Amino acid sequence: MRTFAIMLSGFVVLAAADHADAAKSRTEARSIAECGKDTRVARRNGDGVVTADEKRKRGCIIDIQALHPTQSAVGMDAVECKAAKISSRARAGKLDDYLRADNRWVPIVRGPGGKFYLTDHHHLSTAVWNADIKDKDKRVYAYLIADLAKLPEDAFWARMVKDHDTWLKNPAGEDITPSQLPKHIARLQDDPMRTLSAWVRSSCGYVKCDPVGVAKDDDELSCEDKFHTSVTCAAADVYFLEFKWGSYLASVPEVREALGEGASCPQQAPLDDKCLDAQYDRLSKALPAAMKAAAAPEALRALGRESGYNPVVQPGIAQPKHCR
Repeated sequence: MRTFAIMLSGFVVLAAADHADAAKSRTEARSIAECGKDTRVARRNGDGVVTADEKRKRGCIIDIQALHPTQSAVGMDAVECKAAKISSRARAGKLDDYLRADNRWVPIVRGPGGKFYLTDHHHLSTAVWNADIKDKDKRVYAYLIADLAKLPEDAFWARMVKDHDTWLKNPAGEDITPSQLPKHIARLQDDPMRTLSAWVRSSCGYVKCDPVGVAKDDDELSCEDKFHTSVTCAAADVYFLEFKWGSYLASVPEVREALGEGASCPQQAPLDDKCLDAQYDRLSKALPAAMKAAAAPEALRALGRESGYNPVVQPGIAQPKHCR
């Protein structure tokens, strides 16, 4: 009887702790204001990092529809995966906690007219838009990295290019102007080569060193953890590295031939699972050629020494199909 009483009291303590944590979480969420003219630029610490505490202190919450993309495309395969996770968290009543995790706050820049431009986490933002959640919940937590609202339009985009905060190319690798960028997250295109590039990176075909203080995904492993072999992490300072590797892979005839034509899928809510299933099979077929191409000397010549080049051909690992 005494043992049962002790166990019961333990359950009560745990329940009380969970309740207290939930209450604290709700209080923190309510204290975060909407993104607007009063949102202040987040300060960086001595390592140039915006800490989690600073994000909560100066950050804001913003509707997906108010975000302006700074690139033309994403990999819809990754979007499908993230959208499924977001939908699952929402059904469990844990969506807000999920989006307020340190590695899911999105960086934004305030531009002319007070518009907010998304400079990273386009996949996460697109996933929130496509997730099976209520429209009122299609929001993300953000932190302001620069306030350029007073600049003229041309000067603004020149600064964005200088700061590496925009990728002005379409999925075909052609240059585009800022006016050709999508005006809404829902208008981002699908770039299968961007997906293939992500698969190659996750398989350690190239190895990008993350900057100090970057919060990794929950399940992200190092190349050493994945393959039990020493892989040198190159100081990959090249901006938009995944896109650049995607462009390189698109230039390799064997990769293009394996993937075939017309592999892109439309963005719609919900996403086109049938198209993405077919794309997944094609990407899986192209992955061995992509891994071989990543280790080829031509990759080093095309992308340079700061591209995370890995001369050892690694086994390609596709993202789990219909990941949850």
